[in-house]
Amino acid sequence: METKINSILIVDDTPKNLQVLGNTLKLENFKVEFAINGFQALEWIEKKEFDLILLDVMMPEMDGYEVCEKIRANDKNKNLPIIFLTAKTDSESIVRGFEIGAQDYITKPFNTAELLVRVKTQLELKNSRKKLESLNEWLDGEVKKRTLELENANVNLEKANNELMGLDKAKTDFLTIISNEIRTPLNGIMGTLHILKDKIDSIEMVNLLNVLNTSVVRLEKFSSYALLITSIRTQKYKLNTESVNFAELIDFALFELSNVIKENKVQISNELPDDMVFDLDNKLFIKALSGIFETLIRHCLGSTLLRIMFKNVDSRNIIEIIGQNTPFSSDQLESDFNDFTDDKNGFGIEFNLANLIVQAHGARIELQNVDNQPVIYLIGL
Repeated sequence: METKINSILIVDDTPKNLQVLGNTLKLENFKVEFAINGFQALEWIEKKEFDLILLDVMMPEMDGYEVCEKIRANDKNKNLPIIFLTAKTDSESIVRGFEIGAQDYITKPFNTAELLVRVKTQLELKNSRKKLESLNEWLDGEVKKRTLELENANVNLEKANNELMGLDKAKTDFLTIISNEIRTPLNGIMGTLHILKDKIDSIEMVNLLNVLNTSVVRLEKFSSYALLITSIRTQKYKLNTESVNFAELIDFALFELSNVIKENKVQISNELPDDMVFDLDNKLFIKALSGIFETLIRHCLGSTLLRIMFKNVDSRNIIEIIGQNTPFSSDQLESDFNDFTDDKNGFGIEFNLANLIVQAHGARIELQNVDNQPVIYLIGL
């Protein structure tokens, strides 16, 4: 790459100074032009672009200060380095020179080495400023480019988000319709099964009807829970919270599971304080507790005791529901309780609905094995 030769304008009304300065700068490979007064200097600057000006202060008709002011009046020359050549060394003259736009000054008679150092320093500063300006222009261009890309990405993202919202609504509407459509014929089937059981004397047929009834009840329960899960997840279900005695809420949930408790011969030890009150959606939280108890009872087949306890740790309310005999597996402990998961980890839709209800109340469920016994914690009620 070819090296740029810097161009310097020397303005001085003394020919000897012009000669000495010109020779000195030409030896350093600078391109030099001359002006013997301020008027010539301004004409040169109009016609040609210079990299630096050496400007004598004391000149007739138009002194260096006035020339400098006129140069700076043109915005294109705002970064053009100007070094004053002056015999004045008083601080007032020097300060005035800086105030009207000079970058530096050299006192007469000048030292050649000092002159060259100051000239090269100002040229390097000018080149650095120019590079910085170019870099800033490039950065501005990149910022505008990236901003435009980001705006386009946001438009595409908004479009995709609207499409997802539409799909989510379609999914929600589909699940609602399916759940309602399933429940309507199921109710008819369940009513018919009850009538048939009363009219059929054959034990074998009654047993078959019982199997069919169990399957229908299970399907109706899934439909109902799926509809409730969808309602909670889409925030269509509004919590109706009130102050509830939690021990009584436990009793209601256990009453709903009386057949399951009886079938599995489970004893319940409710060790909660009688005066413990939480703000909960009464009806909804009973479903959560029923799902938790049923899950733990079925998990601990052969267990004879289910303990329900309370403790407060670091100002957090914690309900402990402790089973027996069968600790949770590693897969169960790591489960994320997907809403419509299968039973491969032992957690059906009942427990997953319970987890969602607990989260809707600002609390969380945690599973642990303590002394090789399965424990479900309700934390943060």
